[in-house]
Amino acid sequence: MRAIIVDDELPLLNEFKKILTQFPEVEIVGAYSDPVEAFSKVEQTNPDAAFLDIEMPGMNGFLLAEKLLSKVPGLDILFVTAYNHYASEAFEANAIDYILKPVYPARLQMALDKLEKKRGAVKPELNGTLRIQSFGKFGAYNGDEPLKWARPKQQELFAYLLQNEGQWVDKYKICDDLWRDSDPDHALANLQTAIWAVRKVLKDAGLSCIKIEYSCDSYILCLKDAQWDLRQFDTAYKAFYDTGNIEHLREAMLLYKEGYLFNDDWLWSVLERAMYTRKYEALKNAKKRENTKI
Repeated sequence: MRAIIVDDELPLLNEFKKILTQFPEVEIVGAYSDPVEAFSKVEQTNPDAAFLDIEMPGMNGFLLAEKLLSKVPGLDILFVTAYNHYASEAFEANAIDYILKPVYPARLQMALDKLEKKRGAVKPELNGTLRIQSFGKFGAYNGDEPLKWARPKQQELFAYLLQNEGQWVDKYKICDDLWRDSDPDHALANLQTAIWAVRKVLKDAGLSCIKIEYSCDSYILCLKDAQWDLRQFDTAYKAFYDTGNIEHLREAMLLYKEGYLFNDDWLWSVLERAMYTRKYEALKNAKKRENTKI
């Protein structure tokens, strides 16, 4: 197992490295006191696992994990910290383990056992067919099985990124839209952990048709093939106004059902909901005109 260690306190870094070398199943391919250096060399070291401190100047462990995962998607993250108040954020981020300092060999063995068990687990066969419902109550499904979210905010973030599909969205805007009542640092930590959780849900479902990328302090969701009522509605709506074919009008009206994210109280969706309401009203008026002709 190839591993990297990152801790800005050099004595602690060296101490942890010394303990980790006692485990023959682990090959240390990098030990860094500078998280920026760890990120710059991750493609070169190509680790299987990363042991990260959380509180580091310039780039905390959560942000570093996010950046490392953008380069090595299958990387397993283990946080090693002197503070226990980050535990919930770490596990929401789907970290393999959360190890408190000082690190003892027996505790490290438990973490490595957990890592080995996870790496050796046989994953179930998945159909990887994404179906999304945006009219009425939001829902996302792997075939007929609903995606399972550990927290409501994870589902909300997924819906938010879908609303901005194909567009780069600044991370601070996302924080303001979804965590406006939190202080900036806490909001950013919430965003980072929620992003990891969303990626994990999609990965576990075998949904390769959708990707969430990060660059220049922004995120983008890119969607290839999916059964998405919103996309189908837009296609039918445009086709009707381009061709005048009444069948496209009927298709769009059947897809609408209820308003966009109608049952979800998300303030950031209000303008989008109003836009689709106007489109639906336009279709209703067009249908009345067609009926009058008949």
